[in-house]
Amino acid sequence: MAYAHGSIVLAPATFKSGVRPYLVVSNRNRPFFGDRYTVAVVTSTDREAAIELTAGSLTEGELKTYPSYVSPWSLHVFPHREITKRVAQIDESTTTAVADRIHELTKVL
Repeated sequence: MAYAHGSIVLAPATFKSGVRPYLVVSNRNRPFFGDRYTVAVVTSTDREAAIELTAGSLTEGELKTYPSYVSPWSLHVFPHREITKRVAQIDESTTTAVADRIHELTKVL
């Protein structure tokens, strides 16, 4: 089963050992959807341009730390087999805010 846009999943940490949470930012339009996912880092560190996640941002599941933050500039690609599990789903307004911020950070200037 494919992970939906807005899912928070656990996958290998890219700069240390273990796993960490990531937000699935790719949708069904992504080539190889269901086999590969574009994700953004979820962290407990607040930084400028980060999108805050609170318990109210989730429609199901939970995170270990509130608030947490999506880092829309820190995008990675993981194959389905490297994702350990889905732990939460964020609401549509937060998903839209993340997509808008990614667009701001990647648009042609």
